[in-house]
Amino acid sequence: MYFKEVIVRRLLVVVLFLAVSGVCRAEEDSWDKLHADESYVNTFFSYHTRLNPDYSYTETIRQVKRIQNEDAMSSGEIPIVYNKEQQSVEDIKAFITTPDGKKHRYKMIQDVDTSSEGYYSDNRKKIITIPNVVKGSVIEYEFTMVNKQGPVEGAYFDRVNLYSWGPLKHVIITLDAPESMQLYFKNLNTQRDPETTRLEDRTIYKWEFKDDDIYDKNLSAEAYTPASIEFLPMTVISTMKDWSEIAGWYWKEFSKNIVSSPEIKSEVEKITKDKAGPEEKITAIARYLYDNYRYVSMNLDEHNYEPHPAREVFANKFGDCKDQTVLLITMLKEIGVEAYPVLVCGETDGDPAGLLPDPTVFSHLIAGVKLGDKIYFLDPLLEGYRFGETSYSLEGSYAFIVDGGKGRFIQMPFMGLRQKTTINRSRIKLRANGDALAENIAVSDRQASINTRKSIQLATKKSKEDMLAYLENLTQGGRLLSYKIMGEDNEYGFLAIGVKSFIRKYLKPKGTIMLFGDSSISLVNRFYYKERKYPLKFYAEYKEVDIKEFIMPQGFVFEYVPPDINLESKWLDASVKYTKSPNSIKQVVSRHYKRAYTPASGYEEFRAFLQKIEDSLNECIIIRRLKIGQNR
Repeated sequence: MYFKEVIVRRLLVVVLFLAVSGVCRAEEDSWDKLHADESYVNTFFSYHTRLNPDYSYTETIRQVKRIQNEDAMSSGEIPIVYNKEQQSVEDIKAFITTPDGKKHRYKMIQDVDTSSEGYYSDNRKKIITIPNVVKGSVIEYEFTMVNKQGPVEGAYFDRVNLYSWGPLKHVIITLDAPESMQLYFKNLNTQRDPETTRLEDRTIYKWEFKDDDIYDKNLSAEAYTPASIEFLPMTVISTMKDWSEIAGWYWKEFSKNIVSSPEIKSEVEKITKDKAGPEEKITAIARYLYDNYRYVSMNLDEHNYEPHPAREVFANKFGDCKDQTVLLITMLKEIGVEAYPVLVCGETDGDPAGLLPDPTVFSHLIAGVKLGDKIYFLDPLLEGYRFGETSYSLEGSYAFIVDGGKGRFIQMPFMGLRQKTTINRSRIKLRANGDALAENIAVSDRQASINTRKSIQLATKKSKEDMLAYLENLTQGGRLLSYKIMGEDNEYGFLAIGVKSFIRKYLKPKGTIMLFGDSSISLVNRFYYKERKYPLKFYAEYKEVDIKEFIMPQGFVFEYVPPDINLESKWLDASVKYTKSPNSIKQVVSRHYKRAYTPASGYEEFRAFLQKIEDSLNECIIIRRLKIGQNR
């Protein structure tokens, strides 16, 4: 449920659109030569939507693809995903023209279940199988998707991306709507408007692109870009002007399913009877849902926004995020706590508040619990967090609270840095031959603690034996002396794993010296392009602390101890600190990765800082064996 599975309209507008190219020609032109090394090129793509007065609509898609080498052999299977309750696929035409000029009709069309879908899903998939897919052949297909309606009855939403991740030569996208239908258009990061034509009582909006007009190779090459709505050109379309219309529609769809029953009431009384206040009762209800209800995926896509009635979810003991949320809200109502559905989209998708109203921007649903004047977010699918805490998966997400009024947007709070910090503590007693006695305690961050704790609880005897065998193998022929899990029963705390082992050849002495405590880090290779067109945006913040104490073997002295390092920037703080005693040295390596936005003009400075970190941290501690009779 966390990740929206986009069905046919989004799939074709986004996925196919991003890699399209021009009309196939008998004669190779400069564009063909430019892209001759691609495994295939889509030589034509058109997407035509016809809106009807009752807001039903048809989508006609046509695509032509030229196969240029054997890597594109899989193109012979063409999937079309649709919702059997809301859509039908009609007028399928598909054939291939082989290098000898002969046309061959498709071999077969299968209609299959979508295996990745959950119990509730109405999604199905048609698969067109094309024969004779060889180098030099051209595949062409066309079909029409008939839609009874969109996600909101009496409304329409769409988005036209004016950019492409792949080369394209000719794309035509049209929207044909009744002239009487009010459509709102909003351009993001562009001034490019559609060409408009009026024919009788209809208006046709047309976007046409030729010869790599909107293709930019930098898009596929540059990682860590902001959300697409923040910097890429696109046009959003909606028949709704204000988000309050979405709030009104969804409250009606959701609230009618907040229906209790004697069984629900009885269960709530049993769950909360020994709980003191509202927070304890809310936590008990949330825990009950997590422990007793199975999650079954049914994504927030174009036709799956209404939850099943709470009574049905309670009886079935399974449901997706909206089903379990409607049950949670119903159960909270039994203890006098007010709660609302909250539509959520991830921070990396961008803030939808500035867009035209469109429910398809959301990918998840949770509850907003009202206590006093404050709203607390509660996800019935998550465990391991106290009521009022923000989870790692939801921090920074954009939430639209549907409270029976106009609705309102809010960005969810972030976890504290300590919750996102991993700490490794080691004490390593070195021997003159390079063997070592090592004691290590690894303290996971909060989310990793939750995940690992759950894995431990579900571990079989065999999986535990496999883990011990793996740890034994790490000793390189030595011995695993002890293994301990700490914090296993502390549901809301940090989990730590302690390992004590004898490790053969922990170090390889080089003559009379030993090198250890390597603090090097590789960062620059992740950003190997010397220039950048688009901004950098890092959404995640976390910290890693590695504390090692090395005990020197008898008869050794320090030959070299690197200087302390402390480098700070808006992207990353990195430090190494050494504390030396006559027979030991403590090394503390800390790296704090930060949330940061950097325009393309700051990319050179960013790479220079990463290089500085690599250069500064690329050192080791060196100890030397004394000769017999030699003093320290």
